[in-house]
Amino acid sequence: MKIFLFDLCVHKINIMIDSNEIQSLEESCQKILGLPKIRFVGVLNKMGNRIAGGFKKGILSYLPDKESRTIYVELTLEYLMRKDFDKGLGPIDYIASRRGKVTMISIPTKEYLVLISAERDVNVEDIIRAVNAAFTTFPDIKP
Repeated sequence: MKIFLFDLCVHKINIMIDSNEIQSLEESCQKILGLPKIRFVGVLNKMGNRIAGGFKKGILSYLPDKESRTIYVELTLEYLMRKDFDKGLGPIDYIASRRGKVTMISIPTKEYLVLISAERDVNVEDIIRAVNAAFTTFPDIKP
């Protein structure tokens, strides 16, 4: 079965994703959500649409839905812009930012961007290793 996603903000784009792949991504997200200090795990496509994941049960977003959607797109664009320097600096392993309330981690793969929001004091390297173990379909994630 194929699932079609639409991005209505920019252009209508059909992106075919196999439902088995989405199920696998959801299972991987759940593994990471089971870790302490993790608030959110999402898998974003190249248009910044969340195709899998969500918040840990009982955790609410600090941002309204519209702003959450905006940050997904902005983080995807940030990664794509930084990718311009891969030839000279090497590929991005991950992007982490520590904010007043949370630590945000973006982990690029060949097809997706894994986005994690965690408590501010989380150990980023430990999370990267956990993501690498949980998302076994992404052999390109490096801690």
